[in-house]
Amino acid sequence: MIATLQRDQAIELAKTDALKALAKARSVSDPWFRAQALSWVARFTDSAPEPIAAEAANAAATCDDDYKKSAVRAWEIAALAERKCLVKAKTALREAVRIAGQVQPPASRSEALLILMQAAFTIDHDTAADVSAQITQSCPIGDHWRCKRAATHASQMLEGTLEPRKFFW
Repeated sequence: MIATLQRDQAIELAKTDALKALAKARSVSDPWFRAQALSWVARFTDSAPEPIAAEAANAAATCDDDYKKSAVRAWEIAALAERKCLVKAKTALREAVRIAGQVQPPASRSEALLILMQAAFTIDHDTAADVSAQITQSCPIGDHWRCKRAATHASQMLEGTLEPRKFFW
């Protein structure tokens, strides 16, 4: 619970005081929430976002399972893309999708890939379609209802009938 409060404080600061937000984000105790907070700072900082996004990636890498290590990178990817650091965003996405491909069980894998696909939309539609193909290939819809839901939502997003989530507001 304390980590979510730390993250939320950093997020609120990110919009108005990036330096204070960065210090707060670095102190978030849980790596998932630290990665999210650092991604918010990367998105809103007036300085170069890449080094802060790299800190978010490093925080994600210290999470305790492959789902967390991959899925939380969606915020970093979206921050980089929204700041027009598209090469870095695509590189981070490739790394995260590779890790997500190892997530067990397939239901969790489908959830990780779906959130990464939503972040991929901040890069472009074709990149999101590539992640959607990963969902189809590695998460058979007969394996679990979450696999079926991920495939359905991915398809709807590609068709434009379902909006991808917003990572920053």
